[in-house]
Amino acid sequence: MNKKKKSNESGYPDEAIKTLARCFYPSMVEFFNSEEGQREYEEWLKEQETLQALPVAA
Repeated sequence: MNKKKKSNESGYPDEAIKTLARCFYPSMVEFFNSEEGQREYEEWLKEQETLQALPVAA
């Protein structure tokens, strides 16, 4: 038996999430392709590198 793992555990119906994604996706792509979006993404990457370099408390 091939059971597909449910990826949506939000409690919202899959169709509602797909509808929101269709609405937001064009704006997200436009933002990330803009100069401002690229700049913010680079800043985020630097923050992630800093976080990765921090020691992990055991």
